[in-house]
Amino acid sequence: MRHINYAAGALLLAVTIACSKKEEAAVADSAAAAPMTPPAAVANVSILELGRGIGPNMRVTDTTSMFKAGDTIYLAVVTENAAQGSMLTAKWTFQDGQVVDSTSQPVAPPSATEPVSVTEFHVSKPGGWPAGKYTVEVMLDGASKGSKTFDVGR
Repeated sequence: MRHINYAAGALLLAVTIACSKKEEAAVADSAAAAPMTPPAAVANVSILELGRGIGPNMRVTDTTSMFKAGDTIYLAVVTENAAQGSMLTAKWTFQDGQVVDSTSQPVAPPSATEPVSVTEFHVSKPGGWPAGKYTVEVMLDGASKGSKTFDVGR
C-alpha cells in the first residue's frame, strides 16, 4: 500500500510539472507572437543657449550669461520630438520676480540636417536693461522645461 501511495504521489508531481511547463511555453509563445510597440517619443527641450548673436541656423553664436545694458539678449531653444503645433513660451523675469517679457510661439520645424528643432527668442529694451540678475524660463505646451539665469551689468 505504501508503494502505491508513493507511486501516485510521484505521478501527480510529474503531471503538475509537465502542465506548468506547457503553460510557461504558451505564455512565452503568445508574448513572442505579439508585436512590440516602440515607446512613444517624449517631447523634450534638450538645450537652452543664451547669447548676444544668432546664426542662420537659429543657434546662438556668442554664448554668454553676462550682458550689457544695451544688449539684445538671444535665446535658442533646442527641442526633440515635439508634436506639430506644440508651443514654446519664454518667460523673462528680473531678480525681484517682475515679468520683463513673456512670448509664445510654435516650435520651429525640424532642420533638414538635424532631427531637432531650434526656436529663437530675443528681448531688448530701448532704454537699456537695469543692472541685476535675470532668469528666463522655458515652457513646452505649458510645462516647465528648464531655465537659464544671466546678469546685466553697466
